[in-house]
Amino acid sequence: MESIQEQLLINQALLAATQSLAQGSTPDEVLKAACNALVASSKHICLAWMYLGNPDSETISPSYTVGRASEYTENLIIDLSPEAMQGPGRRSLASNQPVLVDVRSDQTFGIWRERAIQYDLQEALTLPIGNPNETYRGLIVIFADSPAYFKQVGIEAFVAFSQLATVALQQANLKLMLEKMASFDHTTGLMNRRAFTEIIHREYAQSKRSGKPFSLLLMDLDRFKLINDNYGHETGDRILRGISETSRSTLRSCDWIGRWGGEEFLAILPDTDEAEAQAIAERLRESVDQFSIELNGQLIKATMSIGISSFPQDGETPDFLIRAADAALYEAKKTGRNRVVAAKEKHEIYSIASKINNAIANNRLVPAYQVIVDLKTRETVAEEALARLIDENGKPIEAMQFISAATELQLTHLIDSEIIKRTMNRCAGNIAAGGERIAHFVNLSGDFLLHQELIQELFIEAQAACLTCGIDLGPVKPLVLEITERQLLGDMNAVKAKLAPFLDFGMRLAVDDFGSGYSSFQYLAELPVSFLKIEGSLIKQIRDNRIRKIIGRIDDIAKDLNLITVAEFVEDADTANILCDIGIDWAQGYYFGRPVIAPC
Repeated sequence: MESIQEQLLINQALLAATQSLAQGSTPDEVLKAACNALVASSKHICLAWMYLGNPDSETISPSYTVGRASEYTENLIIDLSPEAMQGPGRRSLASNQPVLVDVRSDQTFGIWRERAIQYDLQEALTLPIGNPNETYRGLIVIFADSPAYFKQVGIEAFVAFSQLATVALQQANLKLMLEKMASFDHTTGLMNRRAFTEIIHREYAQSKRSGKPFSLLLMDLDRFKLINDNYGHETGDRILRGISETSRSTLRSCDWIGRWGGEEFLAILPDTDEAEAQAIAERLRESVDQFSIELNGQLIKATMSIGISSFPQDGETPDFLIRAADAALYEAKKTGRNRVVAAKEKHEIYSIASKINNAIANNRLVPAYQVIVDLKTRETVAEEALARLIDENGKPIEAMQFISAATELQLTHLIDSEIIKRTMNRCAGNIAAGGERIAHFVNLSGDFLLHQELIQELFIEAQAACLTCGIDLGPVKPLVLEITERQLLGDMNAVKAKLAPFLDFGMRLAVDDFGSGYSSFQYLAELPVSFLKIEGSLIKQIRDNRIRKIIGRIDDIAKDLNLITVAEFVEDADTANILCDIGIDWAQGYYFGRPVIAPC
């Protein structure tokens, strides 16, 4: 054997093999790649085997073997006996150093020595892989069929390669740790929403194949914000961890539970119908009700509301099942908390929601446009797009009959997206055809603002619509976003951040239903509102002197803030004239025109 030539071949082979180490996505794959590379580096290397685990384990056995002498490792077990502890494998792990032995003369091989000779194993090099301070390490043992093979070619290249394998192993371990961190909630130790969503889709697919039911439990801690506010987030985290443990111990071994977000948890109950799910949910609610932690001699308790949905009766898709469970949870909260509510109690809503999904899929969710006029000139200055659902028989269903169901099941973002896109295309087509440049009012829900992907789609559509116009519209665009006071309630900075992209694009903002019971003037002061739409119930009472004064004061404030006022539900000439005398700028209602569905 030409030692120099052999060294050169080995160095080239091991250098080329370093890439396969980096490609190993798991620690096991890293060591397998190393074994394969070592055997492939020379025809004289007839065997390589690996071990991955705790170096202090009672037994060490090869987890992977490669090479023409692989049969040697069958039933190979290195235990903790005094003889085995003197062997090269245990010595290498203990010292974290390579160990080189002559198989024929080294007595530490014990009973395996004769078997090694039988397979013409002449020399063995043992390489430890991994950080010596860690309890999860690897071992690679290489055998050559030539006496003094490693002494002649040198072990430096093999040791350097093992060091590269150590680095690759550490990176693979780190990747596994990061993946675990990305999949689990660090506070509770439960799977997080991202990881749990995959479990839901997997369970759904399995149930669809087998025809067996499964159920979801969406759980929310009642008034958890008060615990955080009164006792601090550390105490809140203790409550979350305790309830996580309580829930795990109450649920069956086949069930899954994850942290869905904040104080919400979601459980999957395989092969479980609604009746059995309700019994499990009630048992879970009672367990949480009995749970408490002690803080400075005081017992801190929490209760839980639970919403149930079951496949297939409560939804055809995982997303719809989650929405159904969420609607049931909302009902449990609304009707007293610390309750269990099943989706079957809200089947009418789900029926309407199913119609909404079908209408969107079949192009039957359309806008109906209602004119808005200038009260002084009685000329059309704008129009509002109102959602209409066309049923299977071609009959329009007004928004009031389906929007509340859509709101409960968080479907309003889909409705908003469809109506806004159609309105922008109508606006662009009108301008391109030389029509009047009027304002187009569209409703924007808080639900829509939570869907970044829909917002991006809207801006792409808006840019395309502006190009279709064929003229420069300037910084102010025709689209006006209507948002109700109820949706504006909350953190002002968050509201501003959500609306900023729309306003920066040149869309204007209208506050709808002003005077409906909230009327926080703070929003008028802090947001760049252009229009103030006065609640229709006030307009209907315009003949009441007190109501006229209220509307007058609203108009005064709007004028001081340079806002255009719009009256809704104007149904007769007398109402229109009174509003005009008060100073209200624009109006809409049946007196000026009913909503009309434009031809597609």
